[in-house]
Amino acid sequence: MTLLVQITDTHVTHPGELLYGQVDTPENLRDTVTEINRIRPRPDLVVITGDLVEQADRESYEHFKELVRPLQVPVFVLPGNHDDPEMMQAHFEDTPWFPVTDDTFQYAVETPEFRLLALNSHAGGSELPELDGDHLDWVVHELPRSDKPTLIALHHPPMVTGIEFIDMGGTEWFQGLRKVLDADENVHLVICGHCHTDMAGRIGRVPVYMSGSVAHQLIAARGFDIAPSFDVRPVPPVLHQFLNGQFVSGSYPWPVNTEVNRIDRQSGIPWETLKLQMMGSKAP
Repeated sequence: MTLLVQITDTHVTHPGELLYGQVDTPENLRDTVTEINRIRPRPDLVVITGDLVEQADRESYEHFKELVRPLQVPVFVLPGNHDDPEMMQAHFEDTPWFPVTDDTFQYAVETPEFRLLALNSHAGGSELPELDGDHLDWVVHELPRSDKPTLIALHHPPMVTGIEFIDMGGTEWFQGLRKVLDADENVHLVICGHCHTDMAGRIGRVPVYMSGSVAHQLIAARGFDIAPSFDVRPVPPVLHQFLNGQFVSGSYPWPVNTEVNRIDRQSGIPWETLKLQMMGSKAP
């Protein structure tokens, strides 16, 4: 059983700075790291799907590293529109977090049950996505190298969301990826971030799971074009688990009081007894 935890859009600021003068993104990430370390069973890996920092500079990436290092499981990161892939490679070279080997800044990770392909949808000079040329060729080359079920991670959502400021990048940027996935049966799930809200969709036949942000959420209208509002609350980590031939995904909070508030301990009834009660007439 391989457990992958996803968090996204951490937007770490310089030490002592608040994002927009309101949001303590370093504290939100620090709390999330603590929460992930409490999860049982312990996850096998954590994937952070981009916008690691608010401002791509040395001070921000060093601050990010300081906040993430306490994680007790392997960590992998990929770039978002706020990131600089070259700076990430330079600042993370003393970690195993960003194991890139060429200028696509993409990589593969093997787990016992599935394969992770981490893609780079960052476009220089724009917050809009890009995934073509060498980046798409890399995917075409990597997919046939394994028969394992594959999970693809990238920052931008390769689907129409109904949110105007997210969809203004159009659909052309992910059509090449869609054609590649339509021709490959091993890709079971695409995960992403960027929108600061949770959403599910598809790219062709493949499900897409978009996680909310560890930094803050965006309250974005769907179907008409107005500026989004934001909510300073972070979301819990997301768990992606490969079960019965498919990925099962969803929020996976593990707060401090989890053990205390277990229903067997609150009721004083042993867990095996409670399960038999739930089964009722179908109990063995």
